[in-house]
Amino acid sequence: MNIDILKNIWAAIYDPQKDILAVLDEFFHHDYEQCINGVIMFRPEYINHVSAQKKDVVIEHIDYKHFLENGDELFALYYPKGKTAKGSDIEAEVIGYFQFKDKKLLKIHAQVRMLKGEFSDVDMQN
Repeated sequence: MNIDILKNIWAAIYDPQKDILAVLDEFFHHDYEQCINGVIMFRPEYINHVSAQKKDVVIEHIDYKHFLENGDELFALYYPKGKTAKGSDIEAEVIGYFQFKDKKLLKIHAQVRMLKGEFSDVDMQN
């Protein structure tokens, strides 16, 4: 199921012991692109974004509330929770559409709303 792939992706991305390039090779399609809150990133920009984010944020738990799957498409509502490097609590609400190709993440189109913390805390101020 695609929801399981997504859960594995986020667990690997936010694992401080995992190398970000190895995670991207394993889970992300080479034509990966995302649009989060209107900000578009392709694979090279995403590598920089996640590398910066991993230095500043620890995601401790993700609560998946709802999801719908249809073939290679997934819609999910979930709530990541964690801490910044400075120890502040962060929590977000994510409403996202995900497209997979060859069991790898191809596209994300999502809206992220910070419930605790600021977008700058998670390198999402753009």
